[in-house]
Amino acid sequence: MITKKVRPEGWDRYLILAIFIIVATTAIIYNLADIQIANGQKYKEESVYRLSAQGSIYPKRGDIYDRNGVPIAGSRMGYCAQYVDVSMPVDQKNSMLLEVIKILEADHKTIKSRLNNYIDINPIRFKTDKIDALISSIVKSKEDIKSIATAEQAFQYMQEKTFAIDSSYSTEEAFKIMQLRYEILLSRPQINNPLILADDISVSTMSELEERSSELRGVTTFIKPYREYYENAALVSHVLGYVGGISKDELGQFNTEIEKDKNGVPYTANDIVGKMGIESAAESLLRGVSGQTFREVDENGKTTTSYLERAPDPGKDTYLTIDIALQKVAVESLKSNIERIRRMGGKKNFGDANAGAVVVMDVNSGDILAMASYPDFDPKVFIENDTEAINELWSDPNSPIVNRATSGRYAPGSTYKPLVSIAALESGVITPETKIKCPYKEEIGDMMFTNLEGNQDYINLERALETSSNMFFYKVGVQTGIDKIVEWAKIFGFGKKTGIEIGEAIGSLASREFKMQNFGEEWYPANTAMASIGQLYNAFTPIQIVNYISTIANGGKKMAPHLIKMAVNDSGEIVYEPSKEYEQIPASQKNIAAVQKGMLAVTHKSDGTAANAFKDFPFKVAGKTGTSETGKEATSSSNGLFVCYAPYDKPEIAVVVVVEHGVWGSWTAPIARDIMMEYFRLNTERENAKTDSSQETIDIIW
Repeated sequence: MITKKVRPEGWDRYLILAIFIIVATTAIIYNLADIQIANGQKYKEESVYRLSAQGSIYPKRGDIYDRNGVPIAGSRMGYCAQYVDVSMPVDQKNSMLLEVIKILEADHKTIKSRLNNYIDINPIRFKTDKIDALISSIVKSKEDIKSIATAEQAFQYMQEKTFAIDSSYSTEEAFKIMQLRYEILLSRPQINNPLILADDISVSTMSELEERSSELRGVTTFIKPYREYYENAALVSHVLGYVGGISKDELGQFNTEIEKDKNGVPYTANDIVGKMGIESAAESLLRGVSGQTFREVDENGKTTTSYLERAPDPGKDTYLTIDIALQKVAVESLKSNIERIRRMGGKKNFGDANAGAVVVMDVNSGDILAMASYPDFDPKVFIENDTEAINELWSDPNSPIVNRATSGRYAPGSTYKPLVSIAALESGVITPETKIKCPYKEEIGDMMFTNLEGNQDYINLERALETSSNMFFYKVGVQTGIDKIVEWAKIFGFGKKTGIEIGEAIGSLASREFKMQNFGEEWYPANTAMASIGQLYNAFTPIQIVNYISTIANGGKKMAPHLIKMAVNDSGEIVYEPSKEYEQIPASQKNIAAVQKGMLAVTHKSDGTAANAFKDFPFKVAGKTGTSETGKEATSSSNGLFVCYAPYDKPEIAVVVVVEHGVWGSWTAPIARDIMMEYFRLNTERENAKTDSSQETIDIIW
């Protein structure tokens, strides 16, 4: 008898469940094996390098124009290549990086690497004895340091151990890989701090890098603005300045300032900033505010997700006070007249005139209408990163980088005499009618002084300024006293900065304090005599001198000189304008008028020291020549200076001209004449003016 077993109720369901569990468990085990064994490295990379961060969108830097809207500097958008380090087999990384290098080299781009500071090839050699930083950064252990003594050993160590570069590469190829790998080693580029491989790459290079992004892992491109300098930029190189990459010190300094502003956006290590001139002085206006993005990248460094968190705010367009047409005349006339002076004869002319400066100021507003410094430079070399040209500029003994208009320090010579006149008049030492005996020679303070103008007998202030009588100002200066002269010099702004937006020197004032502090000596009357004709320790900048002459021209209103007319936002709204406030100096209008009359005689009376330059000029110009000795007159020429303003009856502009080794102040006056011709648009007289200014024979007078 066969007994049939009966399955417990629900057995089928348990069996199905058990089979499902077995299958599910098997699948889980397989997937875990796949993740941990078969594809472990891949998934590890994805988990590590699928990163997110906030990024910056570079704002457009503000454009720069002259006062009439003539463009000087602008911005254009261009492409930039960058790298985020990704994990991959070292042989693949080296091969990939070399391919990137070749792509960039085809676009004439060279990756900058700090390794170039230490090693060169063909032959392999150290460029410096200071290699400790290099060695410590490339070794795997401290013991390996002992094995590196030569450049060949360092090269071999980096190839074999530091960067594991296959021996199949040529020396040149291996070195190129080393250069980039070394920069990656030092920079440790991540998504929030990528390594910039090359700036301003071509569209075709950008397209190739993007199209090959799957194999060129970690390499991406982005858009950023690049500075452009137009043709007119070379005319205002010292005023404009230039831009460059932000330094570590600048980054810290700028961001420290920004921390004070709750809404301020910090600078990054890849930002471009102004380095000199208006580019630097107006950095806060021109910079703009970076936008902000959210970005996520995959294991290849390729962006998978991105969106805008804050739109960029472009920099403010900045208008200078400079009139580019007037600036061009100032630049050309300064250069041509320096060349003319160099060719002229005379026993006191060594033919060494080689530099100078011109400043033109609106006497009623403080606007600087022209500012020229010679020799000059083309600011394009800095944005083009022409290393050879830049090095030549910095090493040039004639210092073309220096803005002589704001940083050159010159004894004012006889251009100082109008100030001494004001001091004497205000002190009651003289009146405009007072006549002073001016012999050819006279002892003052136990020292014999000579009057280059000869025996002038008795002369008044007007005649003294007209002929630039040294004896008159020796005697009047001593009677006035150095303390009173210094007091008025400070009132006119000497001995301190003018406040011009770009960098400037302070200069020095001949005074008791200066002599004691610098030489430990007492002050003597003979010192006062020399200081009264703008010599001794007096040393001023052209911007200080033009501000002083402008103050005399407008009746005692000391304006603050400025180079920025205004700044506007992208809607055209004015967001910045300089103050037009002025300081009224405490001199009487009568005394100022007396000095003005004497300065008019300089250019319009027969014995005036600048009468030749302004002979038959269509309107009245008040001026003063100055010849300042350098103390090296046995081997080099004196400096020549000329100051003036016009029109005499209703002044509009003041001009100062300085020519280093220009011999005589009168020889520099034609430069001011050219400027006056352009300012008042007397262009029909241009050729005649050039003829006058190129004459080879001019009276040699102070």
